[in-house]
Amino acid sequence: MKNIDIYNWKRGKHYDYFKSFDNSSFSVNVNIDITLLIDKIKARNLKFFPSVLFVIMKGMNEVEELKYRINEENVLLYDVIHPSYTVLNNDKNFVFCHTEYRVDFMSFYKQVLTDIEKAKSGDNLEDEAMDNLVFVSSVPWVSFNSVSHPFSKNENLSIPRVTFGKYFENNDKVLLPFSIQVHHGLCDGLHIGKLLNNIESSIMMF
Repeated sequence: MKNIDIYNWKRGKHYDYFKSFDNSSFSVNVNIDITLLIDKIKARNLKFFPSVLFVIMKGMNEVEELKYRINEENVLLYDVIHPSYTVLNNDKNFVFCHTEYRVDFMSFYKQVLTDIEKAKSGDNLEDEAMDNLVFVSSVPWVSFNSVSHPFSKNENLSIPRVTFGKYFENNDKVLLPFSIQVHHGLCDGLHIGKLLNNIESSIMMF
């Protein structure tokens, strides 16, 4: 972790400009081509959610601007960011689940499955006491065009929110609705574009 010198930071003026906004976030909603990923998941007899989660988190960890977090008056740059995601428990209510990101796919994949099974028997709605997270939601019942998120008054908007929905077929492609919401003082559309390129590359190498 690195504490950023805001006054000599290349995004210092942008951060200063947006930090006073009531809502300093922006969102991007796209359909990601996962045709090849679906084929690879089926060929390897893998589960969909942890596979997609890995591809997304790998892509995000490769973009520096998505690893900045605001902590009080400080901007921090984390070495690694981890997913905090929603899971349906045995009562069919969502609960929060956390898994540490690992660069090795199978290690991460197995840990996600273990953490999900533990979460299903609980009722946890407490966020982890850490900033180096990405909040991830899966909505496998809906193919959406856009997503909005509820925020509390003192919400840390520097933690990205990612949502992906029900994939669908279009013109012989399998497309996944994908939404990301980020703090505009920390990153721009350029960096979301880098993320999407990283996800595409991760799918090719999956």
